[in-house]
Amino acid sequence: MTVRPVILDTDWYTDVDDVMAVRVLVNMQRKGIFRILGLGINARFPLSGRSLDAYLKAQGVDVPVGIIPSWGDEPSGKNGPSYQRFLVGFPSKYSTEEELEPAYKLYRRLLANTEERVDMIGIGFEGNFAALLQSGPDEYSPLSGRELIAQQVGRLWLMAGRWPEGQEYNLAGCGGEYKPIPEAAACVVNHWPTPITFLGFEIGYTVLSGGKLPQDDILRKAMDAYDTTPGYRLCGERPEFNAEGIQKRAHSSWDPLTVILAGIGAKEAGYDVVTGRASVDASSGKNTFVEEPNGTHEYVVKIHPDEYYGNQVDEWLPLL
Repeated sequence: MTVRPVILDTDWYTDVDDVMAVRVLVNMQRKGIFRILGLGINARFPLSGRSLDAYLKAQGVDVPVGIIPSWGDEPSGKNGPSYQRFLVGFPSKYSTEEELEPAYKLYRRLLANTEERVDMIGIGFEGNFAALLQSGPDEYSPLSGRELIAQQVGRLWLMAGRWPEGQEYNLAGCGGEYKPIPEAAACVVNHWPTPITFLGFEIGYTVLSGGKLPQDDILRKAMDAYDTTPGYRLCGERPEFNAEGIQKRAHSSWDPLTVILAGIGAKEAGYDVVTGRASVDASSGKNTFVEEPNGTHEYVVKIHPDEYYGNQVDEWLPLL
């Protein structure tokens, strides 16, 4: 089996399924599926970069972390959710957030210095990918961002959208009120030059996972901290916040399911795929899809009960 280089772009932000997804990615590196080149953060709190790096280092992974240079959707004065305040208590190679390089520059450097084609996984907003796509030649490569992506990226895997049509947080924000979110989403979905596979909101919303982790696992402790965080549960009620979800300490599973999908493929992960061409409206973030047999986009459809996918995530979560 060939080990595939991978870059993960995450909204290490208000939700904790990103912490679950990073654990799956770490385990996939340990299993020889992926080789992690680096990670980028596409939304930010004052502790986002250091808490992600600390979480990685606590699991034996030391790779560069980039961050979106500016983020206008977050009121000032918030240090972020308690799962980040918990994780930043572990050692990090960064002393301040200012030490993290812009994520799109990190991606240019990593892509230019890697001989194989790279899988890129996005589990959040598309600002970093849009900046990469629109970037020009620099000290790392004479190619434009679009040219560099076309040459060096194999496939983009996105947790985004409601398929075949709808409006979803990673593409639209909460109703699209923060203008750069849908604009970036439209830029990426409408113009990215390699194949894209989408795992939509409808896939992970009712799939609960994470409740089987032991009490001393750093991931379990981060999830427990998140359950007690007030004020960071955005865009409506989710099943993990009902009595059953809290009791089980389980969580909706969008992001870890996306990493599993990227790692083992749609068929092996238990999905059918619909092929065609996706598009996103730049003003609203609404996504649409036209089926085409030779299209470069696809979205996945569940063919098993939710419990199948919840068990799948739970099998990948304990640290290998």
